[in-house]
Amino acid sequence: MALTINYLYHHNLIKEDTLISILMNDNFNIQDKELEDIDFILKYAFNIDREKVEAISKEEENKDKVEIENNNQEYLDNIVYIYNTHQEEKYDSSITEPYNIKSGVFIASKMLKEYLYDEGIGAIVEEDNVADALHALNLKYGSSYKISRQFMESAKNEHPSLNYFIDLHRDSSVYDKTTTNIEGENYARVLFVVGLDHDNYEVNLDFATRFREKIDAYNPNLCRGIMKKSGKGVNGIYNQDFSPHTMLIEVGGQYNNIREVNNTLKVLAKLLSEFIRDEENG
Repeated sequence: MALTINYLYHHNLIKEDTLISILMNDNFNIQDKELEDIDFILKYAFNIDREKVEAISKEEENKDKVEIENNNQEYLDNIVYIYNTHQEEKYDSSITEPYNIKSGVFIASKMLKEYLYDEGIGAIVEEDNVADALHALNLKYGSSYKISRQFMESAKNEHPSLNYFIDLHRDSSVYDKTTTNIEGENYARVLFVVGLDHDNYEVNLDFATRFREKIDAYNPNLCRGIMKKSGKGVNGIYNQDFSPHTMLIEVGGQYNNIREVNNTLKVLAKLLSEFIRDEENG
């Protein structure tokens, strides 16, 4: 039954809110399921199987990579690191809240990872929570970037192949400012934030500028631009001194729902994969 409903949804025969209502029905024995890890809703509402099913063998995974190579695309393994300095940032959860699911930037990071994989780009999402680390160390919110820096360094040490670092956030602006409509579908708009308070900020600014231009070529309304920050009262670095390939990207705002964010992440993954391949072949 789940497969049938999934088919209907992905052929636009039922709406997303109807899909979720059906999935949460007692017939699916989901009422007692712990949904905090969002695996179920990602798999059946967005066709994203975050945890690879044990039945999928390594041989089958390698087939995916062979298909990518046959399409003249080398699979780039563990090259992107996605993290959330402010992992507690939430989106509008009106679609999923009745089912005790909060939509936030951590879910968005998981989605982006899977869409990058579909494009032949291997990514790692930081599972540790900055807020939890702050609490454990008795540190204040202002130390968030210090903690995420430690996470970045640890990830890089464990996975030396990592070369692109994306800190995914969401904005707090009004809905009209963070949303655009493309061919009848609403998308969460993208905003880059670049800190100017370190010596090599020009390379990060150039990196963000060139990627912004690629997004603009796709659709000039999808990106809100680049916000440059420096001086007293702001972080001014955002860990962008860690690597010339570090970006802080705000995807949508607090009033965007996860469907609008999902629409954008699909596009972002495709454009980012093309952009990374150009950089790697540069």
